[in-house]
Amino acid sequence: METRTVRLGDFATFVNEKCYLNEASRNTYVSTENLKPNRLGVFFPITKLPQTNKVNTFAKGDILIANIRPYFKKIWHANIAGTHSTDVLNIRSNSKQLLQSYLAVVLSDDRFFDYMMATSKGTKMPRGDKKAIMDFKFELPSFKDQIIVSDSISVINQKIELNRQINKNLLRLCRIQFDRVKLACSSTTDLSNIAVLMMGQSPKGNTYNQKGEGTPLLNGAADFRGGINPSKYTSDPKKVTKPGDYVFGIRATIGLTTKVFDCYAIGRGTGLARSLNSEFDELLYFILEDSFDYFAHAATGSVYLNISRKDFETYSAPAFSGHSQKVFHDFASPLMEKIYQDETQNKKLTQIRDILLPKLLSGSVDLSGIEEAMKNA
Repeated sequence: METRTVRLGDFATFVNEKCYLNEASRNTYVSTENLKPNRLGVFFPITKLPQTNKVNTFAKGDILIANIRPYFKKIWHANIAGTHSTDVLNIRSNSKQLLQSYLAVVLSDDRFFDYMMATSKGTKMPRGDKKAIMDFKFELPSFKDQIIVSDSISVINQKIELNRQINKNLLRLCRIQFDRVKLACSSTTDLSNIAVLMMGQSPKGNTYNQKGEGTPLLNGAADFRGGINPSKYTSDPKKVTKPGDYVFGIRATIGLTTKVFDCYAIGRGTGLARSLNSEFDELLYFILEDSFDYFAHAATGSVYLNISRKDFETYSAPAFSGHSQKVFHDFASPLMEKIYQDETQNKKLTQIRDILLPKLLSGSVDLSGIEEAMKNA
């Protein structure tokens, strides 16, 4: 694949179009809160809109990148139009020589995020330097090769997105059934009577992770709702998950819960809930989801929202009867199992994509073979 080295600012630009806040919606507003780490896109709705007169807008096809803490690799190639925060960059090709879809692939590469991090400002919360970002250099191939590269990545992304949409619909079905059985509850109980609750600790001292292996689950470092990449801990940290536990964010971003099937050391900003009854597992998921909505509006903190273990333990959950537990378990269990299977597949697809992406951009993959395979698909 023949390429030429070009400067980003010569082929693309930051978009700074605005609209009034009353034109914005929580269902299409993008911020660093709902952009997912590790190139996993975005989730809606956001917790709340900002208190400001105007907000930035984006169009379908624009590329949105979180400009705070670039090492989280938060990027989304928008498939809808909407609005976004000032902490999110909006980049668009302004050259007929550069496909927007190829630009999205270039900006998803580790080399771009490494560069963004290397040229960022600040230490505690590094922020990308917009001027330096436009000086980023990348390889620009022919228009034909741009199409092949972007289509190769797009096929994987489309399958990942399809699995997400299926899971979203399955969760919606479970939610409808949950709301039905909840209506039959006439009393409440503390969440501590339903589940064991733990809050992660700061990664300090030898008690956290003695051998320093694996990645601790700090809120923001993993996308809980999208699943977690397995990594065993051979050390003996104090706060460790067991297979079947739910983990979720309790600081800054509230929620993003998922069930884990491995052992992880949880860090500050991460909570853990372990059902006291296996038939209560699926109910616990939706009780947690309801609690996140409550805490998102009730939590304290000026810089970060923060929820304590006591807050969770005393949260009033519906007191489900044994019959209601069984009815919901029989209905939701196979649907939730399908969701976990799709999440596992998405993790594998994401790994394949992230391995393939730099190889495609460097020209080390024979694009003629890919083009032929696509024709015969």
